[in-house]
Amino acid sequence: MNRKYALAKGLVFGVIILLSSFAAFPGGVGLDLSVCTVDLSGPFAKAHTAASSALTALGVTGSSATQILQDLDTGLADIEEVYPIEYFPLPMIGGTIEIGLPFIIIDKVSFSGGLLNDFILRGVAGMAGYSIPQPIVSNLQVDLGSETADVTADLQVSAFKLTCEVAKHLDLLVAGIELGAGVDLIQGSIVPTLTVTAPAHQTEVNAAITALHLDGFAWTTFAGHISGQIELGPPFLRLVVQGSYLVPLSEESGWWGIASGKVSGKIGLVIRF
Repeated sequence: MNRKYALAKGLVFGVIILLSSFAAFPGGVGLDLSVCTVDLSGPFAKAHTAASSALTALGVTGSSATQILQDLDTGLADIEEVYPIEYFPLPMIGGTIEIGLPFIIIDKVSFSGGLLNDFILRGVAGMAGYSIPQPIVSNLQVDLGSETADVTADLQVSAFKLTCEVAKHLDLLVAGIELGAGVDLIQGSIVPTLTVTAPAHQTEVNAAITALHLDGFAWTTFAGHISGQIELGPPFLRLVVQGSYLVPLSEESGWWGIASGKVSGKIGLVIRF
């Protein structure tokens, strides 16, 4: 009798697990920290040209200009060896809304978004014990020989990502696996602000700043993606880790040629109901 009871109990438990694996996915909300990558190979390729134009505008030519450009190229090559410039990470804070669907192949549709701006960057840096001055460089005095130039510089960063995705979810009560596909809208900009006051050379300085195309660090991408997700925890509260591969469908970029990277990911908590 005990053996039959244990067998029946195990059978019922197995059926519950099996049914839960194919049950319609419930709705929920979540908060996450995501990483959206950008491809910086365009700016690295154009840096030499921009610097050369700026030096020419300043009247720096010959061996002096050649040495400066060689040092620039060497420095950029060193950075490329250390950092993945084609997948440079931009962290974003965001959230997700999930809606369950009673379909066999598709269990849910989700809408998510992520945001990065100066306020978030300075807040995160403050929590880590770092202070980012604003402006970053203020009233720096540069000796030009015949006069002293006053330099002020700052940097503004903003980016967002909006995603719509459908997914198939397989669940085992304390863990889950998810495969999804969807579309993304990604937009970002980096706005350097550089002010140089040098009365005797102001025309040349203004021309050099113009040659740097400081208004050209912007990008917009509309892309499709496929994703994989792993979940851990009870059904009503899950730790979620997701990775996605993006395929750009439409891209626009400023003069510097920044583009969205091919991969992204996120980690967060989802409350299900």
